[in-house]
Amino acid sequence: MGQVHFFSSFADFVKVLITDGVIKSKDELLTSNRGLLGEILLEWYVQGQVACLFAQVLAKDATRLGDASSWHTVVTDTKADVNAIQNQLVNAADQKEAIQLLFVGPSTPEHAVKIILALCKHESWICYEKGWKKGERGDALLVGLRWNRPNSGYASWVLGIADFEPMAFTRRFVGAPFIALVLRAAPPNEHRAKIPVEGKFLASHLAHMDPQMDDEKKKRTWERTEYMRELLLAGDLRSHARAQTTFALPATCREALRGVLRPVENP
Repeated sequence: MGQVHFFSSFADFVKVLITDGVIKSKDELLTSNRGLLGEILLEWYVQGQVACLFAQVLAKDATRLGDASSWHTVVTDTKADVNAIQNQLVNAADQKEAIQLLFVGPSTPEHAVKIILALCKHESWICYEKGWKKGERGDALLVGLRWNRPNSGYASWVLGIADFEPMAFTRRFVGAPFIALVLRAAPPNEHRAKIPVEGKFLASHLAHMDPQMDDEKKKRTWERTEYMRELLLAGDLRSHARAQTTFALPATCREALRGVLRPVENP
């Protein structure tokens, strides 16, 4: 039998916070204490389900450093002013290694569609339909969200965290009352990882974050990350879990996204 992995659900984190007297109820998290949601998500990264040891290391550092960390969290919803989100992303590009946008609401495909439509009202956001890895084919709609910093030649690849089918196991935070978008708003860094090209833009993604380790340790971490990803994905399609895919949505979502969905590029 293969190794068994346990990862905390959102309810597990809430129980600990209540036991420790930090909050009185889950409702408090979603109303007067929303700032804790970002901390909970960082703690979830540390556990390793996201299958990236770099994310684990940097999230652990973030929980220790607080506001001085290389991460920035914005807790919002689909009613938020997209221009305000734009300003926060531009500021994060200058000051932080990564930013996570938490959209409070149900972790459903319908909510993911609302988020995509809300963001794509701003010209900096692009929504691609992505292709499949060689040898794979499924009935999901693979969506790649991108954020293009104004007057730049790069676009940030966005990683989605949502607890619905057919999202990959490594992207599902069980029971979370939000959908998260995680990206590196800063430019790509050729000294940290390869820079893919998508359409007319260079790609900036989470592998370009500062790993805070020497080359040898970074190499071992890459190898360990690939091993863990294969172990955790088990029978999941790899196309659902790769960096260029933000959401794996039910194919029925295609019509709702028809106005913003761009054709397949660079499968």
